[in-house]
Amino acid sequence: MHAQSHAITPPPPTGLAEGPDVLTARALALHRAGQLGEAEPLYRAVLAVQPRHFQALHLLGLLRAMAGDPDGAVPLLRRALAEDPRHGFVHNNLGNALVELGQAEEGLAAFERAIALQPELVEARVGRGNALHALGRYAESIIAHNSARALGADMPELHNNRGNALRALNRPAEALEAYDAALARQPGYAAAHANRATALLDLNRGPEALASIAIGLLLREDDPGFLNTQGIILRALARPEEALASFDRAIALAPALPDAHLNRVAALCDLSRHEEALASADAALALAESAGGHRNRAATLALLGRHAEAEAADGAALRTDPASCEAWNGRGNALVELGRFEEALECFARAEALHPGNRSITYNRGNAFRGLGRHEEAIAAFREALALDPGFADAEWNAALSLLALGDLEAGFAGYEARWRRRAHPIPRHADSPLWRGEPLAGGTLLLHAEQGLGDTIQMARYAPLAAARGARVVMEAQRPLLPLLQGLPGVHQLVAWGEPVPPHDAQCPLLSLPLALGTRLDSIPPPLAFPGIDPARIAAWDRDLPRGPLRLGVACSGNPAHRGDRHRSIPLERFAPLFGPGVEAFLIQTELRAEDEAFLAATPNLTDLRPRLSSFIETAAALCAMDAVVCVDTSVAHLAGTLGRPTHLLLPPLPDWRWMLHRQDSPWYPSLRLHRRAREEDWGTVIRRVADLLSH
Repeated sequence: MHAQSHAITPPPPTGLAEGPDVLTARALALHRAGQLGEAEPLYRAVLAVQPRHFQALHLLGLLRAMAGDPDGAVPLLRRALAEDPRHGFVHNNLGNALVELGQAEEGLAAFERAIALQPELVEARVGRGNALHALGRYAESIIAHNSARALGADMPELHNNRGNALRALNRPAEALEAYDAALARQPGYAAAHANRATALLDLNRGPEALASIAIGLLLREDDPGFLNTQGIILRALARPEEALASFDRAIALAPALPDAHLNRVAALCDLSRHEEALASADAALALAESAGGHRNRAATLALLGRHAEAEAADGAALRTDPASCEAWNGRGNALVELGRFEEALECFARAEALHPGNRSITYNRGNAFRGLGRHEEAIAAFREALALDPGFADAEWNAALSLLALGDLEAGFAGYEARWRRRAHPIPRHADSPLWRGEPLAGGTLLLHAEQGLGDTIQMARYAPLAAARGARVVMEAQRPLLPLLQGLPGVHQLVAWGEPVPPHDAQCPLLSLPLALGTRLDSIPPPLAFPGIDPARIAAWDRDLPRGPLRLGVACSGNPAHRGDRHRSIPLERFAPLFGPGVEAFLIQTELRAEDEAFLAATPNLTDLRPRLSSFIETAAALCAMDAVVCVDTSVAHLAGTLGRPTHLLLPPLPDWRWMLHRQDSPWYPSLRLHRRAREEDWGTVIRRVADLLSH
């Protein structure tokens, strides 16, 4: 919102004729002609002779206000009123100067005194509306502006200021009408064009908003506030580079404009320039400490994965403004990332009390419930968010994850399709072909294509023969490293590597959509398929080459560090030490290892590093076949071992992936897996000692 315009009562006519009064009259003529520099010395000359001259005091105070010096205006206007407090127009002008100084309560009192003295003084009613707006009393502000309109007031400033109050009350359509009314009366009213742009943006009419702020900038090309507004609109239109240029121009013109610095942070985050964004957030806070500044800094830290610092930054925002809904919500999100779900729920409750019916806060509450394993409550929250915004794909998708975890595969996989509408999800590949939904496809070609991780592809490959049974000629597109493993898979006519041209086809289906297309229920999950591509001679070679003890144990302690949930699933290798007791020949079955785990590996004589030989998934599969048992975290090794039917102990965090469900120790997807769940209050050492005890008996 751009600055409120106030109505200054014009200097009244006067019939003074001699002495100080003549000088005052001459000054007034210059004043009315806009020659403020020439008028001011004359007023001061009068006051030098008669310091209590009412008109000179009032008119000089008015002049200083018109010159943009409310600090100089207020004492002069107060002195005039001390001489004669009966004039409503002087109280009005004092009120305007006080509001300009940020003293809205005192300004409101001045306007109310003016109205009491002169009820017909519409300028005072407009000023009262502006003071109420400055105090955040927006509904009362509109009433005050309407009272001025009832008396016949129709100045452009009135409509503009009324629009600002309507927009503050989240009534953008009415605000737009008010700004249009202001512009109908004064087409060159720059602030109304800028404010109109913000109302249009509120109404999701971004291109029109951009056109409106462009007119404002034509009228006031170097207005930092207008440039800031232009940047906000460009961000909303997904044009972050141009938005950043607008914010930078605003800052060049007004280096101390905090809003431009704060919005610059957001634009840099849009561009994934997070370190620069953090520096800009710090610069904004150095200019002016504010809840918004701390909130922006917290949001940037969260994007950098520095959640403890983000939580602290939101705490600073709340110390500055305990009623900051955004900070309560942001702090709750940081606490979710830190695993402090109960505290997060308290934050979301505070945020919802400040802003009831907010879809994002309701959704975040669902995430906290899910983190606590309270999936029924999570689903209820996600559905509440969906009721507030039926197109909210993230809420539908997260509800689906909880439904899948609870074993409701039919509803869960139906909701899982919302992933394609999520902003964070990759754009669906092959979407130019019809989506296969399980219908018969006799004589047609069906493209099944991988979409997520290697483990997902291994898990869902079991559906290929079922799809082929619907009459289709199945082509499977998969990650290149998996192709040798999948070679000869039943029902698959042709394998294609990701990135290679696919043959013509009649329909397509992403692998994770196959359970829905084929109507999978908990009791109808197809068994995993054996991999025909593994040569028995290769397995025999691994069995021959590896040392043989009473127990051959394969171990995988970590996965891809770039995986979003990796910090919850990967475990330091040294925590596996209880497994490497007497009689155990252990083997590291993963291709990459964290630097901090290398020293423990080198110091553990009965833990053999197989990385040099694990040149492909075929080799990894053959090595797993030579194991008596496997202990691993949730990576592709678990899917591979489960598909091969190897006895596998899978270590799961308190909030595991949906496919491992809740509470049960077995997996309907992989009968040879035994699931070991870490309780929230446990450490990994406790879980691994339980597994070691099982393996020793």
